[in-house]
Amino acid sequence: MKKLSVILSVLSILALFAGCANKSEPAPAPAVQEPAKKALPAPVNTENPEAAKTPFAAASSSINATNLFEYFGRDDVLYIDLRDYADYQKKHLRNFECVPFFAYIYNKDAGKDPSKIQLYGGALTEPTATYKESDDMLEVFFPKNKTIFFMCQSGGRVAQLLQILNAKGYDMSKIYNVGGMGQYTAAGFKDYVVDALEFKVNATYAIEGLTKN
Repeated sequence: MKKLSVILSVLSILALFAGCANKSEPAPAPAVQEPAKKALPAPVNTENPEAAKTPFAAASSSINATNLFEYFGRDDVLYIDLRDYADYQKKHLRNFECVPFFAYIYNKDAGKDPSKIQLYGGALTEPTATYKESDDMLEVFFPKNKTIFFMCQSGGRVAQLLQILNAKGYDMSKIYNVGGMGQYTAAGFKDYVVDALEFKVNATYAIEGLTKN
C-alpha cells in the first residue's frame, strides 16, 4: 500500500510538470508605437514670392503662428526664445528656453567698446568675434547638428541671428524663424503660453572666463 502511494505521488508530480510544459506562454504585450512625427517643411516658404529676397525673415517662414502648434514637443527640435529674461518671464511659449540675443550674442560695438560683452560685433553678415572662444560658445547655445526653432518678440532678432549663423557655416535647412511672441495671441495658443506678468526679473548679464581678441 505504501509502495502504491509513492507511485501515485510520483505520477502526480509528473502530471504537474507535464501540465506546466504544455501550458502556453502568455502572448507578449504589443510594442507601444510612438506617434509619427509630422515631417518638417523647409524653413523658407517657397510659395511666398518675397521669400527669396528675405529668406531669414519671419514673413518668409514656413512655420509660424498659423501652424507652430503642429510641431510642439518634439525631441528632435530645440526651441529657443531670443528675448531678454524680463520679457521672457512675463510671457513665453512652453518648451522655449531663453537665450537673450542682444545681451549675450550680438552688439555691433562689441569688441570696440569694453562695456559690451556680447560674443560678436561688427556686421551681421561678417560678425567679428569678441573672444577667442566666441564660435565655441555660439555652438554651445545653438548646436550645429540640431534643428532649431527660434522666436523673439516680432521675429526681427531671429532674422539677425540667422545672418550670423549663416556666416558661421550653419546648415540653414535646419534653422527656423517662427516669428515673435506678439504674434501668438490667438485663443488656440492659450494652453501653450506661460503668462506670469506678476513676476518681475531684473537681470544682470555678464560673460566670464573667455579670452578677449
